[in-house]
Amino acid sequence: MKLIVGLGNPGAKFKNTRHNLGFMVIDNFARAQGFAWRYNQDWMGYFSKSDDFVIAKPSTYMNKSGESIISITNFYKVDKKDILVIHDDLDLAFGKIRLSFDSASAGHRGVESVIDSLGSFDFGRLRIGIGRSPNIDPEKFVLEEFSSDEQGKLEEIVKTSIEAIKSYLNDGIEATMNSFN
Repeated sequence: MKLIVGLGNPGAKFKNTRHNLGFMVIDNFARAQGFAWRYNQDWMGYFSKSDDFVIAKPSTYMNKSGESIISITNFYKVDKKDILVIHDDLDLAFGKIRLSFDSASAGHRGVESVIDSLGSFDFGRLRIGIGRSPNIDPEKFVLEEFSSDEQGKLEEIVKTSIEAIKSYLNDGIEATMNSFN
């Protein structure tokens, strides 16, 4: 069993912000698969399940995402190496995607929460670049909505990210890293 998790913040206030790119990707993946979200209060999040994998969206705020992920992981007995976390990345140029495995958080608080909750770095990450603004504090920048130019490119970024998820499910992390990095 694999677990695919999109990171973001709950609520309409954050819906179209850069920090919710993980939610945007996992929502579009769910829609493409014909999945419907179900809420589980004990897991603090939304999920949907197939025979081979579970997808999830924590309903906690970003910096507590790990609490939801560890609950789902324990329930389905998912091996940590079979988890893929999808999130925004300030250190990648806008629209660039990178897959990694067994890597530190690089200051991303959602990823830090996952590492702390799992007690391990041994999980995959699909990092999606949002770039950085030299003029705006990073904590403010990630909570802003995408510019109109960025919005015009989001559909293609989400599509490529979904292709990477499908590759991960079919071929594993290493093959997907070789194809998409």
